[in-house]
Amino acid sequence: MLVSPQTLIRLFVILTYGLLCLTACRLILSRLTPAAQRLAILMLLAQIIVIAVSIEFRAEWGLDDWLWDLNRDWNIPSVVASTQLALVAGAALLAASFARAHTAWLRLYLVAIGLAFLFMARDEYAALHEAILGWERYYALLGAAIVIATLLLARRAPPGARIWHLCLLAGLALSAIGGIGIEQLRPQLRGPVCDALGALRLDGCLLTFQYEETLEFGGMWLVLLAMLGHFSDIASSADSRARRLLYFMPALWILWLISDPSIHRQFLVRPNAVLFEAGVELREFRVEIGDGEVALELDASARRSEGARLGYSAHLVDQARGNSVAGRDARWCCQQSASGDTLFFRQRLEVDYPPDAPANRALWIVLTVWRDADGEFEGLRVLAGELQLLSETQLVLGELVIPAPSAPSSTSPLAAFDNGFALSAADIPARALPGETLPVAFTWRSDRPGGEDLTQFLHFAREESGAQWGYDQPPLGQRLPTRLWYSGLAESETWPVPLPADLAPGRYAIYTGLYRARDLQRIAASDAAGQPWRDARVLLGHFRVD
Repeated sequence: MLVSPQTLIRLFVILTYGLLCLTACRLILSRLTPAAQRLAILMLLAQIIVIAVSIEFRAEWGLDDWLWDLNRDWNIPSVVASTQLALVAGAALLAASFARAHTAWLRLYLVAIGLAFLFMARDEYAALHEAILGWERYYALLGAAIVIATLLLARRAPPGARIWHLCLLAGLALSAIGGIGIEQLRPQLRGPVCDALGALRLDGCLLTFQYEETLEFGGMWLVLLAMLGHFSDIASSADSRARRLLYFMPALWILWLISDPSIHRQFLVRPNAVLFEAGVELREFRVEIGDGEVALELDASARRSEGARLGYSAHLVDQARGNSVAGRDARWCCQQSASGDTLFFRQRLEVDYPPDAPANRALWIVLTVWRDADGEFEGLRVLAGELQLLSETQLVLGELVIPAPSAPSSTSPLAAFDNGFALSAADIPARALPGETLPVAFTWRSDRPGGEDLTQFLHFAREESGAQWGYDQPPLGQRLPTRLWYSGLAESETWPVPLPADLAPGRYAIYTGLYRARDLQRIAASDAAGQPWRDARVLLGHFRVD
């Protein structure tokens, strides 16, 4: 009779945590303060519950989605793992704050451990490392640095404190076996191990992520015990209220994680989900606009048979001209997990602005998913989704504007609008002929972000008869809609206004103003003296039609 993979996982978890508990109870827990003991036991129970629900009960409870998946991010297991790492950091930093009577080397060591594990806590939750090729090397270097520092410090430590250094080293080794060792050896050992298990009448293969995560959880718990041990030794004489700060660390960290919009998107219906050809689905994405670059984080899935052939391109496309001003291509990588015939990916791609990228122009952030078909790169058509498309294969993920250097604000603008925009100057020809194009120049400034689409109007009124006609368009044309205006914007635009061929001769007054595109409501405006313009119409001046 074959032994099922589920039974193998159960046995492994029971053996791992049995050994951990036995070792901790005999050698470590009794050395901790009562507060540290309770915190260590609570963290152990939390991770046992998470692993048990994920492995044992999720199928019968119908919880086989992302919520309890040990190999996914932004869910309950990742919150527990991240909180445990944050608690390691908190214990180390609190111990350092109480270690004034100890050596400077010990204080420096504890601060470095605290900062390193704060970074790892954030990374554990958001999986930032998955977007970096060869991330294992960086983690291996960080681990090696911690091991070397721990060994050097252990040589000078009192005999009673060396157990904490040994506990930390054992925890790091256990986590490295799970997080890096098994992960790297899985492709090479999967076949031989599975063959050996088959010969032993065992069904399945040991090299699955449940074993990796169990070792990582257990190893980091030993690291937590080590830091709680340092805290217990150093802060044993501290005020009890100061020692209770440890209890606030997990709560504060969880509250901070909950405030992250990433977890909100996981609980809500994904409005950004897009289905492509070949079974590719963009499940979620995030756009980060930084100084000189745009970073995309993509959460996607694809059929197993298509995964190796997929790639994607990100481009910044000028909205008015339609040309790409920057772009980057990449292969689909960074597999997170698999479920049946579906692979789940986490992608991160950074697109740098070129030095000659145009400022004050609206740019679309465009994604194209493609498939390598024997050297021919075919863009995959978008089959379903609510996001804007430039073509059947080009998906708009967002938009941005590269700001130009800010100019000093005008002390006496023609008009100051209530939304923070100011019309600094306008230039109108003195004379024109019917049927000509009248060049009207405007200089605008914004002291607040735009955030919505506004349209500028021009009203021409013949003074002799009162007859009027108008011309409307966005203030800076299509190159920079007002929704993308930023605080400190200073820009000019010349409108080529066509005059009617039958325009009657005479003197004309020109008025301007702004109104919302969504409801046609005008934006109130005042002159340089602070007096409101009637009907939110700004008088620009006069010209004569001959």
